[in-house]
Order: sequence, then C-alpha cells, then structure tokens
Amino acid sequence: MSFDVMKPIIGYDSEIPDRFPQLSWACILIEGVSNESSPMALTAKMRLAELEVREALQSTPIAEIPAVAAWRRVFSSFGAKPTKYRNSLEALLRRISKGEALPSISYLVDLGNLVSISCRVPLGIFDVDRFAAPAKIGFASGDEHFADLGSSETDHPEVGEVVFTDADGELMTRRWCWRQDRRFASQPETQRALVIAEAHHDEGPQDVAAAVRLFADLVAKFSPEIQITQLSAPILDEKSVD
Repeated sequence: MSFDVMKPIIGYDSEIPDRFPQLSWACILIEGVSNESSPMALTAKMRLAELEVREALQSTPIAEIPAVAAWRRVFSSFGAKPTKYRNSLEALLRRISKGEALPSISYLVDLGNLVSISCRVPLGIFDVDRFAAPAKIGFASGDEHFADLGSSETDHPEVGEVVFTDADGELMTRRWCWRQDRRFASQPETQRALVIAEAHHDEGPQDVAAAVRLFADLVAKFSPEIQITQLSAPILDEKSVD
C-alpha cells in the first residue's frame, strides 16, 4: 500500500475531544523494522518489569491505578462494560497479577507490552502498510466488519462505540483499545509501524509522552538502524480523508 507522507497518518473525529476532554495521546512512526523474535535482553527486561508490576500491585489494586480507572469510565460512557471488556493495559496487568509471564510474540508486540506495563498506558501498534491513511479514532456506525485478532470470527461494533477506522472505512479496533483487527496488526513481515499511546487520567500527558519516549529509547538500544518520527494526530474533518 502506498503511503503519502504529506497526509496525516492518524487523527481524531472532531467529536472525540468534546466527549473526552481529558484525552491525551502521543504517537510515533517507526521504519526499517525487522519484526521477528525479540532479543534475549528485551525478554529479560520484560521478566524484570513483570516482577516490578506484581510487587506494585500488592499495594495498589489494578482498579485503582489512575489510567485503568479512567479507561473504565471511558468504556462505560460508550456502553462497554469495563469488567467484561478490559482495556489492553488492564488485560496485561491482570495476567501478570495471576503470576503469568507475558508471552513473547514478536519484537514490536513485546516492546509494546513492556512499555505499556512500565508506563501504565495502553499502546496500539499498527502496520502502516496495511491500512489506508489517515486512520481515524471516532464513533462506529455499526455497519463495519471486525476480524478479531484473537479469533477467526468476524462481527460488527455497536453503534456509537469508539473505534479506529482507516480511510477506506475498515475497522482497525473495537472498543477503542480493547482489541485490534487482525488485518492491521503487526506481522512478521512488518517494516513500518504506527505506535500510539493514549490516556484519560490527570497524569496522562506525562505518561503517554514517557511511553513513546521509552519505546523510542528501547528501539534505539536494540535496533539503532530503525528510523523514528514523532507524529501529530490532528482533528480530521471530511476533507482530511478525501
């Protein structure tokens, strides 16, 4: 898929900031990725981070973590029961709290999971060459098709659910940061990826900035050949996606 660097890669529907005034975000484009197995040093960092998370959760329940509490409120606001549909950060923390080690899936996914649990914000990672830019974070019509990353089934979002869609109207996520569509997730052959961190809590601006900074720092350490570009996420009107 061709990629026009003059166009935004991702942005928000104009109603999103009005509905969610505490939203903060940060995103980067990474290019030149070799998305294969993670180096052993990265896996070791993940195991250490899991130990630190388990220790922290002994004094602070998951539901009381500011980012998790805020995402639960956001999910409830568009009709998604937050204890049934866990935001991606909470899902990771719950696995760790049960004593599970997060599986090593791929270099990008492992980086994203490490940063997410370390900075306490959800991260989305999308293969830039698989979607039509700009992607938009907005409200579902209910007619979109969703191919769940964790299933072979397809379904439709609820009307008014917050979702990511690409410029062709293809669904990229459901329930904001609950699940990704498998068509747009990073793959072994992924070379360019969009990484986005979002939050709704008071310290969100600092936390999302720290998340993308840590992601970039880790990439620079393990893959210095990779190019990293800071991105904006403008408000998208109809003209923006023509």
